[in-house]
Amino acid sequence: MPGAIAAFGRNDLRNIRRDSLLAGIVFGPFIYAATMWLLPMLTRYLDREHGFDLVPYHPLILSAFIVVGPIAVLGAVCGMLLMDDKDQRTLAALRVTPAPPMTYPLYRAATTIAATTLSLVAAMALTGQVPAEIVVASVPITLLCGLNAAMVGFGLAALARNKVEGLAIVRAIGMLLFGLPMVPFFFDHPAMLGFGFIPTYWPAKAFWEVWDGGNPWPYLAAGAIYSGAISWWLLKRLASQKA
Repeated sequence: MPGAIAAFGRNDLRNIRRDSLLAGIVFGPFIYAATMWLLPMLTRYLDREHGFDLVPYHPLILSAFIVVGPIAVLGAVCGMLLMDDKDQRTLAALRVTPAPPMTYPLYRAATTIAATTLSLVAAMALTGQVPAEIVVASVPITLLCGLNAAMVGFGLAALARNKVEGLAIVRAIGMLLFGLPMVPFFFDHPAMLGFGFIPTYWPAKAFWEVWDGGNPWPYLAAGAIYSGAISWWLLKRLASQKA
């Protein structure tokens, strides 16, 4: 098992180094974080020129760029690596090795969750707009984001035949997964829980709760159960899928 995992890791590094698109996407969360350096300037401009106070909307903007947005970016990386492995018949080759069939999908899920968690925590700190105590309190949220990224990656690998189709699918579902979850920010009503059918709603809502000093754990638990169930179904499908 350790030998197989080490081989998977070397293969990932080789694929990322030789694919300029993948290498660029990996830095997506940090590019999002860098754009947040403009937030104070934009806030001052709107207040001075238009009398509009943007401060109450800072958690919405930050959640869009450093919580929900990177899920699409890192999910796309996961999906494209899986598609590379399908093209190289890695999954088919693993069927004749002693490694259990679920070893590789579980490895892919674990690495995606770990990479997303580390990237998002670093991105939050790099924005300069998220207080340190909120960064710390948001670590469980970044884990949920990682689970969502794995779910997106598994979905792309299951639905797309190549990388071009995979990126097209990300763009097609972008509004559903990464736009609609922002709507409940504007409405304080129990009916907004209906947006929970969108998996990315749960980490966004948990972040808003942390920002306001509320309790994020009910949303984290619901999101983990929901996204985990979808991810497990997709993971099992990929594990049994022919290359």
